[in-house]
Amino acid sequence: MFHHHEQDKQLTEAERDKLLSEGATIPGMVSHNEPTAADRRIWLVRVAVWFKDRQRVEFSEELDSLYQPAPGSPEAQRIVAARGGEQLRHPDRIPKIQLPLSDGSTVPVRYDEANRSRSVIDVPALQRRALHDYIEQEKRKQQPTAKKGASTGPPWVVPAHCPNCGAPVDQAKASREADPHCQFCTQPIPATPIAY
Repeated sequence: MFHHHEQDKQLTEAERDKLLSEGATIPGMVSHNEPTAADRRIWLVRVAVWFKDRQRVEFSEELDSLYQPAPGSPEAQRIVAARGGEQLRHPDRIPKIQLPLSDGSTVPVRYDEANRSRSVIDVPALQRRALHDYIEQEKRKQQPTAKKGASTGPPWVVPAHCPNCGAPVDQAKASREADPHCQFCTQPIPATPIAY
């Protein structure tokens, strides 16, 4: 049976904050996005969520497509540390990081279990993922190219269960991905190169 729910009215800031701290988590998929007419940096993002009982919920949300950690914050310090190895003119300048909001992208969602139409994009989790991906990208830039005979992935050896949320990992799929992530909590999965 297929149910479709549309979020009828916008949530207040207090309701959003409560959902972000207490709501259940589920992955959603960006079905459409476009910059708003008022501000090209603010995107109107449409998200579809499918629940195990085949109910589908769709909602739209406006959010800044760029994330910039506050100067001096732990997140900003992680970026500075990751970029410190490069010969940058201003390694302490904090770049703006593009959030992964393109059509088809998976985004973390928080929802009210009593009323699933009350759903929001888990922006803090999305920002953490974008920050992690950016730092990993910076680290890869700095790694010397692998010597002959040395092995890097993919393929990888990956665990059967996500160490973060305990969900089963599709090892066949994750072992071939460039940067394996849990399909449930979207956190990175530890991956070690296969030794030959």
